Parts: sequence; C-alpha cells; structure tokens
Amino acid sequence: MEVEHLVSCPFCGETNSRPLYEVRDILYGIPGTYTLHLCPGCGLIYLNPRPTPQAMAAYYPEEYRSYRLPVADEPFILMRWMRQRKLSRRRQLIEAYSQRATGRILDVGCSTGLFLHEMATHGWTTQGIEPITFAAEFAQEHFGLDVFQGTLQEFPQPETLFDAITFWDVLEHTYDPMAELQKAASLMKTEGLLAINIPNWESIDRHLFGEYWQGFDPPRHLYMFTRAALTQMLAQAGFEILRWVCFMPGYFSFAMSIERWLKAKLPSWAKIVSAIMSIPGSRLPFEPWFSLLNKMGKGPLVAVLARKRA
Repeated sequence: MEVEHLVSCPFCGETNSRPLYEVRDILYGIPGTYTLHLCPGCGLIYLNPRPTPQAMAAYYPEEYRSYRLPVADEPFILMRWMRQRKLSRRRQLIEAYSQRATGRILDVGCSTGLFLHEMATHGWTTQGIEPITFAAEFAQEHFGLDVFQGTLQEFPQPETLFDAITFWDVLEHTYDPMAELQKAASLMKTEGLLAINIPNWESIDRHLFGEYWQGFDPPRHLYMFTRAALTQMLAQAGFEILRWVCFMPGYFSFAMSIERWLKAKLPSWAKIVSAIMSIPGSRLPFEPWFSLLNKMGKGPLVAVLARKRA
C-alpha cells in the first residue's frame, strides 16, 4: 500500500510529536503498520505514516461495519427497536440544539442514508455526501435521497445554506479536518448547528484496551481529537461550542474492542466471542453500565454541538 509521511502536525505545525502506539488493521487484516503520534503543541493525535487517499479505498470493504441496512430489514424486533431509538436520539439532538422542528440538513459521510431517512420522514429537507459508491447508490435507490457521491471538498456551493450539518463518526476519517470544518462553515447559515460525533479520548474503553481500542481503528481513523484540540479547531473555523455530550450506546464499540484484542492475543476465541456478543439481547445486561459511563462523560463516543458565530 502506498503511504505518505507527515513532517509536522497537520493542524499547528509542531514537529516534535510523541509516538504513542504502533498500530495495524486488525479488523480486516490488510497489511501495513502505522504509528499514532501525539502533538505536544495542540494535543491532536494523528496517524503517521498513513495511506495515500488513492490507497485508502482498499481499507473500506463492503463488509465494513458502518454500512448498515435499513432498520425495517432488521430481522429481530429488539434490534429494530434499539436501532430506531438510536436514530431518533440523533434527530432529537439536532432538533433540540438547532431549536428547529424542520429545516435544511447536510449529513457528511451519510453512508447508506439511515440518518437522513429519519430526518426526511420528520419533515427535514435533506442532502448527503458519501465518497463510497455502493453506499451512496444504496441511499439514492433505496430511500430516494439526494446524495452527492464524492467528498465535502468537492461538494458544490448550494443556492440555499443549511440550518444544520452533521459529521456522525466521520471527521476522524478525513485527511484535513480543519479544511472540512471551514467548508462546513461556508455551507451553513449564521447560527446554524454543527454536530460532530467522534471517539472519546477521555473514555474508559481507551484506558482499558489501549492500542486495541476500537476508537483508533487504524488506518481508517487518521486522527483522534482531544477536547482541547477540537475546541481550537472549531474556534478557528468560526464556531462556538454549545455542549459536549456522550449520548450514543457504547456496547457496539466495546464489543469491537474486545474482538480486536482477541484477534491479536487469542485469535481462536475471536469469532466465538464475537458471535456470542452479537446475539440479539446480549447487550441488555450491559446497558446500565454504558448509560453510567455516558452520564460521566466517559463513554466510547462523544458528540460536540457547536453554533456558527455571526
């Protein structure tokens, strides 16, 4: 795989980064070794070396787990309920912090369109951006969504600006997060809402699993954001932070972290344990624990909600 080497922090330009972990793609076993670096200047964590944009597509096979089929196609009633609840919570968060019941929303990295479909069914005018062809085509053909197949940087300036823009588990995948935030600001109305969900650097899971934490997901995740680093980036892009909140269920990330650890340490057990943890309802005994972690701000995922300044 072709790689590129960074000589300094992509955000602040600091050259004396500190190596944290040597990491590889345990999930799919695609060859390559990378290093996570911590910038002492701004606190950004970044992968170096990293695959070139041309080489990165190979790390997103069709079985990549972020590409989910429609909730209605879920065969188990309990899982249908839990997945719908997750989508509803995202919508309610947008409506609460945008202070709007409807409006224009852009979802960057919309995958197969599940969140946009949820918003559209509740009266929002939706558009999506998705670089992976089969995911974009699924959203277009199955839900009839307006999805631009490409990247945010390639997205044309719309005639009408957006009331809200979302990056659900996307910003860490981008090659230039600062450029992404600046482009988002240019597409958004003044006082529009920006919602970003990212792996939580302050999570219990990171301390528990170390280099095998799902939040690192090398090399698909090119960055990890401390709150200090992302706060600086948002301010420079013209946003003010409204709230940090852990609201997403943590079981999925926890289960994938266990699978990564087992694949590295006890590979013969990985498939067995993964199958057990995938049984519908197996997560229910853990839900009180993950709810507590979220209330403490220590869940595996954290969202930041920000408003575009006048």
